[in-house]
Amino acid sequence: MPLLRFKAEDVRRVVEHSINAPQQGEQTVSYEPHTTRPVAAPSVALVRDSGVYLMSNGKPRDKINDTASFVAYAEGCNPDKDEDWYDTAHDLVGGDDFVKLLPWAPELKAKLDRSTKTIMIRMNKDRIEIV
Repeated sequence: MPLLRFKAEDVRRVVEHSINAPQQGEQTVSYEPHTTRPVAAPSVALVRDSGVYLMSNGKPRDKINDTASFVAYAEGCNPDKDEDWYDTAHDLVGGDDFVKLLPWAPELKAKLDRSTKTIMIRMNKDRIEIV
């Protein structure tokens, strides 16, 4: 199973924003009709669209400019830096766009506080886990 690898310093910003945010964004549970549910714990979103990345689910968003939020890209999956990002993303997580909301912010922070240099996530069709 492929591993998604993220730089610890980027993930730290995502995680700390989620933990310190006054509220969490809602989770979409159905698109037709569009329904959401509250998120109970500080969470990170694993996203596949223009690249593969983690972002905070905290609100207000951790904006880096008027329209974009800070994200931690998976190694090789940053469209601004990696020439083959699309193929790499496809090989790692497939071709479909998705958002998976993961209530892992406290667990990831604990790993980072133990001086972890790289956060690794394993994903297959049935499971997503921190390695």
